[in-house]
This record gives sequence, C-alpha cells and structure tokens, in this order.
Amino acid sequence: MANVLLVNLGSLPMPGNDPIFPIGLRCIQDALDREGHRTRLVDFVEDPPAREHLSWVKGPWDVIGFTIRNIDPIDLSCDGHVAHYEAFLGEVREVLGSDRPLLVGGGPGYSLFAPQLTSRLGFDVGVVGPGESVMLDIVADPHRYTGSGSTISGGRYPGFVRDTLEHPVRLMRAYAARNGSIGLETKRKTCYQGCVYCPYAYVSGENAGDLKPMESIAAELRKAHENGIRDVFFTDGIFNSELRFAKDVVRTVIGADLPGLTWSAYFTPKPFDDEFADLVSVSNAGPVIVSPDSLDDRVMRLLGKSFDTRHVTRFIERCRRRKMKFKVSVVLGGPGENRESVRNTARYLNEHLESDELTLNVGYRILPETAMARQVGLSPDEILDPTFYPLDPEIFSWIISELDSRFLVTARMLNLIGGRTASRTMHKIPLDQAAFDPAAVAITRRSLPLVETRSGRGSRCV
Repeated sequence: MANVLLVNLGSLPMPGNDPIFPIGLRCIQDALDREGHRTRLVDFVEDPPAREHLSWVKGPWDVIGFTIRNIDPIDLSCDGHVAHYEAFLGEVREVLGSDRPLLVGGGPGYSLFAPQLTSRLGFDVGVVGPGESVMLDIVADPHRYTGSGSTISGGRYPGFVRDTLEHPVRLMRAYAARNGSIGLETKRKTCYQGCVYCPYAYVSGENAGDLKPMESIAAELRKAHENGIRDVFFTDGIFNSELRFAKDVVRTVIGADLPGLTWSAYFTPKPFDDEFADLVSVSNAGPVIVSPDSLDDRVMRLLGKSFDTRHVTRFIERCRRRKMKFKVSVVLGGPGENRESVRNTARYLNEHLESDELTLNVGYRILPETAMARQVGLSPDEILDPTFYPLDPEIFSWIISELDSRFLVTARMLNLIGGRTASRTMHKIPLDQAAFDPAAVAITRRSLPLVETRSGRGSRCV
C-alpha cells in the first residue's frame, strides 16, 4: 500500500483567489482510502499555517498529488495563478531535496494545459480529466512514472455510483466557517452542448452518463448540513441536461428537509418544463442561473447554443409566475459580435430583466480544446497566460449607450471604465474576416474586468 499526500493548490493564498471546497481531490482521496492506501489531504483553508511551515512535505510519501482547479483568478484584474503555483512547487522541491516521491498533477485547470504545466511545474506525470481510476493505477507502481513527463487521460470510476462520499468533518467545518458552501456532483456525463468557448466536455472526459443514486445524494446533503454547510452547488455542467434525473434530485432535496439549506446550479432554459419549475420553486433554491451569453439569436448560434431567445423568454416567464429567483448570464464580445448584436442583446435585457437578475461580462478567455481556440489558431503554449477573444474596443461605448440606466449601477460603471482603459492597450493583429464579424478586432493578454461571477463554483471557471 502507498503513502499518498494530496495538496489542494486551489487553496493557496493568491491575489484574486477564492478557494472552494476541494470536491475533486476528495473524490480521489476517497478512492485511495477505500483501496487501503494511506492518505493525507493538505488544504490551506483548513490549515492556514501549513502554507508557511511546509513540515508536512517531508514525510514518508510515495506519491504527492497536486490539484489545479483554476489557471486564472476570479478577479480578472489580477495576474494569472501559474506563477504562484510555480513558486510554491519550487519551495516544495527544495524541501524534498533530491530523494523525492513521485509528483503528480491534476484537476480541471491542469487538464487543459497538461503538457505545459507538467513541464513548467516539474511534475513526473499528469492526469487529464477524472482522476480516481488513473491515480489508483499510478500509486500501484509509482516508479513506473518517475520522470516520464507524460499525461494520462482519466475515465469512468465505478465508485462514483457505488460509494457515498463522506468528507472529513474538520475540512467541511473549515469551509462552513469560511463561506458555508460545498459542491456536490449528481452525475458525470459529457456535456451535450457545443459552446465554442467551453472546454467542459474535454475536462470531464468521455462518459455516457453515470447518475449518482438518490440515497447517496441525500446522505451527502445531510452530512454537509450536519457540519454547518448551508449552501450546496450542484457541480454538474448543466444540472437539468437530464431533466427526469434533475427532477428526482430536486425531490431528494425537498425530502431531506434540511432547515436553512439552499442550493443552486447551472441550468439551461431547455429542457425546463412546468413540472420542473414547480419543484424548484418549493425547494429553497438559490438563483436559477442560465447562460445564454448573448441574447441575439445569430450570435447565440455562433456560440454553439442549443436554444434561442424564445426558450430564454419561456424560462423567465416560468420563473416570474412562481416568484423564483433567477439570473441570466451575458458575455459580450464573442464570435460575430457587432454593434447590432449588442443593441439586440441590450434591447432584450431592457425589456425582460431587472438589474439584479443580470450577470454581465465582457470578453471570452480562450481555452485549449475549444472551437474558439481552433478558430483563432493559437496553441496552448500561446494562451497559457490569460488571452481573450478579439473584440471591437467600441463595445464598451455600445453597452453604455444601449442599456437602460437601471443596469448602469456604480459597480458596473467602474468595471466598464476599467475595461475601456484595458482595451486601449490591446495589440492589434490581422484576422480572417470570414471567421469574425467585427471590422475592428484586437487580442489582449490583459483582462477585461466587466465581471460579476459566482465564486468559481461553476463549470465555466478554469
């Protein structure tokens, strides 16, 4: 049996970082524990002094695994996280010396840039996608991977549907004290949507659809609530992609009857029927979040959406009839965005939403293994640092001129000003006009900070 140390790099204190409960790392630890391996998980929210003393590094470890959830910070005005990971791994290697265990990288952010990060951070081997089965193979024979610099694709793990995941009490209470929130997977299924900016299908791996048993979901909810958690985020890429199953999950939440527990997830406006809306409306759900990204049907098609504004309107009407809280996420500046499409989106927002029902972003981060990355022809090496899709810098003026004043609250206006300033420093490059609608385009390695996001709990953060 192996001695395995697991380190949540997502909990490092870094500018713009907002740590969330390490559900992925806990899944791997649980799989290792069940097979009789000896494990320890280091999380700097649970144990802040561990960041400084590093005494835990020098132990009888056969394998040390590091998870990277986010490459970029939630606060896009901050630099990327990679340099911080690099510095920390340098400290770890210095403590370990020459006689060191196998170093393994993994996690969603790592998976997107696996070859680049394996080399840059000094990992012996990396895991792309779901990690449980691969890590079990690695720890069975660590010496086989020493210095290989290779990456291995993960796959289906039967324990996901077989075993109930029970998190350590101390870890749960640390996050309960911090933000009262935890993530919970209900299914593992490759995303059926083809959004051009989203790498979720690549990160999640090929999976026909493992559905967690309802009794396991109920048990995990009860345990979280017992330890102070009051907000659960279902981490599925799209919660209602399997509508019948999603209804059963909501019934399970209702049946658990946990006082004060709220829940949320990312939804799509199709499929979303009246029965589902009725269930959600009585389940103490938080805001129901949908992400059309644009509200111009032409741009929505270019983004790869499987629905259009008609479905968004029906979703809003269902929510309003039941007095359900909801949010609509819009990201301006994608493929085909121009003056007219911004006007159409703004007109829709003006007619259908209140200010607090809108989440507004400008600029698409280009990520590997996406249609957007292929469209602009940039390699993963070129986009490891934050790199955004070309957009017309006049977009900021268009937004201000087209949106009703109720949306132009102080925070949004300050972000717009910051975004406009950043756009003036963009490096102009020639682009194939057949691929883009805007006449004036630019690309930047600086961020466009018109951002109002959840704290990294959804599938779209990398």
